[in-house]
Amino acid sequence: MPLSISGASQLSTISLSLMFGPNVLRLRTVQEGSFMRQGGNDVAFMQQVDSAAGRIDITATRTSDPTSAAGAGLLAAVLFDAIGPGSVTLNVSGTAMSPGGAPIALTFSPVTVTAQ
Repeated sequence: MPLSISGASQLSTISLSLMFGPNVLRLRTVQEGSFMRQGGNDVAFMQQVDSAAGRIDITATRTSDPTSAAGAGLLAAVLFDAIGPGSVTLNVSGTAMSPGGAPIALTFSPVTVTAQ
């Protein structure tokens, strides 16, 4: 599942929480996307997983960067294995900040997945 962003402006840090149904999906891996590395900038990419609760927390911060990331691109890719039949809605929430620490408004769209 790609976690993408569009219409970004002056993005320095983004923190996301992805909730999934652990009775239907099992996390295989989380991979960093290329969006925050625009211009060859270094990025601190961290993830924390609570498989039992069905939660993935991801934070990406551009380090030593006064210019920030902008536009559209892939923040992260999350790969799941289906472990049981059923439908599950993947909900994402989070926060973002500019280089000066000002909050950036985010809008999320949930996705429903059906495993058979």
